[in-house]
Amino acid sequence: MAVGLIPNLQKPLALAACRELLSWLELKGVRVCLNTEVAAHLQHTELAADDATMAEICKLIVVLGGDGTLLSVVRRQPLRGLPILGINLGKLGFLTEIELKNMYVGMERVLGGDYSVQERMMLQVRVLRKGQVVNNLLALNEVVVSKGAFSRMLELNIAIDGQYIDPLPADGCIVATPTGSTAYSLSAGGPIVDPDISVLLLTPICPHSLHSRPMVVSPDSELNITVHAQHDDILLTMDGQESVPLQLEDQVIVSRADAVARLVKVS
Repeated sequence: MAVGLIPNLQKPLALAACRELLSWLELKGVRVCLNTEVAAHLQHTELAADDATMAEICKLIVVLGGDGTLLSVVRRQPLRGLPILGINLGKLGFLTEIELKNMYVGMERVLGGDYSVQERMMLQVRVLRKGQVVNNLLALNEVVVSKGAFSRMLELNIAIDGQYIDPLPADGCIVATPTGSTAYSLSAGGPIVDPDISVLLLTPICPHSLHSRPMVVSPDSELNITVHAQHDDILLTMDGQESVPLQLEDQVIVSRADAVARLVKVS
């Protein structure tokens, strides 16, 4: 088995753990790949590989960091579909599977084949501007349409499979997966959903309405969100990490992605 190691470069502890895990894997006779920047940091340039090469060679990606690090790796196009094992050096660790103190015990089980792979649905996000697709993006947790920090609220026209619901005056809205139901959507009043269930969650953010409530819809539905406002300070954000500005009358189309996140489980 060849293993790709991707640590959070902003965390010295992650780099130190990556260096130790690299040595441990090499003693086990496991081939290791590092992306170019990590290889330079660890002074192992002979192990450097870009994402495409890593995807071709490796059967497993090990991410050392928190949930945010894992989310960023899941969205990287060449690595999609590879099993990903998260080693938690963050705070919450909803997505990461193994705590740092149990790293070697967990890796022994994985190398011995004592693990499973859980598939998590992802979201495909397209932005239409004057009928043309200007962005095509992916998210694992959620997609958020929101106003800027000091802007007035938005009015969102939302259609589910072509059927419009009432206009939504709000600070924004969240479209989440079951995996993302315990993230931003939960903070905005959305339900907690078992990640083994495939649904889409639509959660308003601070709605100025007595009857706007979170909705659970079919995973095969397509949500079309059209943005109206008295300003142009509007953002589309994927997984709290990747943002693009929206213009008035842009349409954000969200549906279930063909790609899935494949998360390694050892418990």
